[in-house]
Parts: sequence; C-alpha cells; structure tokens
Amino acid sequence: MTCAACARAIERATRKLDGVMESNVNLATEKLSIRYDSSKVRVSDIKRAVENAGYKVMEEEITVDDEKNRKDEQIRLLWKRFIISAVFTVPVLYMSMGHMIGLPLPEFVDPMMNPQAFALTQLILTLPVIITGYRYYTIGFRTLFKGSPNMDSLIAIGTSAAVLYGVFATVKIMLGDISYAKDLYFESADVIITLITLGKYFESVSKGRTSEAIKKLMGLAPKTAVIVRDGKEIEIPIDEVEVGDIILVKPGEKMPVDGEVVEGMT
Repeated sequence: MTCAACARAIERATRKLDGVMESNVNLATEKLSIRYDSSKVRVSDIKRAVENAGYKVMEEEITVDDEKNRKDEQIRLLWKRFIISAVFTVPVLYMSMGHMIGLPLPEFVDPMMNPQAFALTQLILTLPVIITGYRYYTIGFRTLFKGSPNMDSLIAIGTSAAVLYGVFATVKIMLGDISYAKDLYFESADVIITLITLGKYFESVSKGRTSEAIKKLMGLAPKTAVIVRDGKEIEIPIDEVEVGDIILVKPGEKMPVDGEVVEGMT
C-alpha cells in the first residue's frame, strides 16, 4: 500500500462481502483487521476480494523477527533502486538542463550539432530508470484498471506520458525534424521516479522506527489478566478477555485492557 486511497479501496472491497461486519486497514503497519461471520464468508473469499481490488494479501503468521527482516530487506531494496535511478537520472538531467546554467555539453550529444545522439542517449539512459521503478507501473495500472487508482497510478500515468512523448519526439528527430530536440521530457520521468523512490525509502525507514517503538510499548503491556468469575479469581491470557468481564487489578499492577472502573480502592 502506498497511500490512504489504497486503504480505502481495500476496506471498500471487503465491506461489500456478505458476512463482513467490520473492516479496518492500518496504513502505517499495512495490516487489515476484519470481524466477520465465518458461516457466511470464508478467509479465501476475503483474500480474493483484496486481490480483485489490485493488492496482495497474506495472513499474519510470521514472527516479529521475520517481520523485521522483511522490513530491512525492503529498505535495502529501495535504497539500491534509488542509487541505480540516480546514476542514470543525473546525466539525463545534465544533458537536458545543463545549458540553462551554462554547463558545457560534449559535441557528440549537443542538440544543435548532433540531435539524434542527443535524443537516443537520453532514451537509453531513461530505460534503466523505468525498469527500476517497474512496481509503480504494475501496481499503478493494476489498481487503475480495477477502478481504485492510488498514488502509484498518478506516477505511472504521468511518467508514461512523458516517456511516450519522448519516444515520439525521438522518432521525429531521427526522421529529420530536429525541432523536437527541445521537447523530449525524459528528464521529467526520470526525476519523478528517482525522487519518489527516495521518498519511499525515507518513509520505510520512518515506518520501521515507528513500528519498533510501538512493539516496545506493546511489550510493556501485561500478557495475562486476572478476571473475577463466580467469585473466583482466574488468570487468563489477554486475548481471552471478553467484553463484560470484571478485571481485578491489584495495587502496583498494570492495567491489562481498557475498561471502566466499577469498584475499587487502594
């Protein structure tokens, strides 16, 4: 997921299912929480609804260490993609914008002396940038065709328009119309993809730190609660506490769950 539109699309798709009573997506943790009637809808139906909306889903069966490793790998991959994109974007940006601030340009790629090489070089340098940002296109167009466009859809449409027009202009230049040498726009697509990738890298790093902080706070919470049933004190796991249970919290102990104070003294 990349934006709030993704979360809304998944919630909308799952809430349409008969038997789903509640569906909430946490964009920060990229998790979907659902309350449903198992006699009316199955987990496979929920998965299919999410996939039909243009997203992938997996049940939460991985450990904390696996989750951390997955996040770390995602951060490393985003950084690698940014470096690759930047390496090819900088020369394209130099070729297309350098003359505006008086930077020299080699004769073999000068738009006035050799417009064909000028256009082809930018096209060739742009291809690796597009390849490293392929996920923007696969996710963006998939969600667009599913009727629930998101931020990736905007990136895919905008950069595709710039690249396609650049290819068209390159063809015109190769056919002899050198006036198109000033209207290639390859640098626009390259810069957008590179900066978006850098932004996603920072976002992933920030999410990772936030998730770690939340997990540490959750680790401070009690794992069990003492409930009073039929006059007896019973210690049970937090997950087994039900609405309406009376919780006994002794002086100095932590509150295991949220609730209302019905009686007490300390």
